[in-house]
Amino acid sequence: MDKIKNLYKVNKKGLLCILVITIIGVIAGSLFYFVLSNSDKQLVIESITDYFTNISNNSINYSSSIKSNLVFNLLYVFLIWLLGISIIGLPIILGLYFFKTFTIGFTIVSIISKYGFKGIIYGFIYIFPHNIINVLGFAFESLYAIIVSFRVLSNTVKKQNIDLKPIMSRYKMILVITVLITILSSLYQTYIMPNILKVVLNIIK
Repeated sequence: MDKIKNLYKVNKKGLLCILVITIIGVIAGSLFYFVLSNSDKQLVIESITDYFTNISNNSINYSSSIKSNLVFNLLYVFLIWLLGISIIGLPIILGLYFFKTFTIGFTIVSIISKYGFKGIIYGFIYIFPHNIINVLGFAFESLYAIIVSFRVLSNTVKKQNIDLKPIMSRYKMILVITVLITILSSLYQTYIMPNILKVVLNIIK
């Protein structure tokens, strides 16, 4: 508990930054749907309808789905991690994390727009708990990537003599943890969530 309190005190600004980006990203993603043209909205709706239809008809290609989920999410994880050890990585890290939260807001509103009140339940199942856990993992990694980026910047530009070995040791451990979280959430998203959603779709028609 004391370690958590100390982590909060030391990285309060970073935590606040991540929290603000999360809120802005979700809100921006939610509002973005309403500024789309009718043709773009129709494409989004068709994509959602096709996905839900495939779930109902047991037409999901699980092999292709798990590959795409893992490749996309792990690419995110390693990209954020590598950007953390670069001097110019900070704005890109923030941009990538923003896009992740933006996508959640956009997806939820799109589902609700298509299915109305039922869409609230569908959207909840679609994102919880795997997407929430995934975003928390990205938030944790992004926070530490920001810290590491600042330390590298101080070491390089300000010529401050900072021992990066313990920092990089923890940073590597965070990478391992985030990769594990990503793999588990991707497995849940591919094999468990569609089956839960299928049951709900059959109950709530």
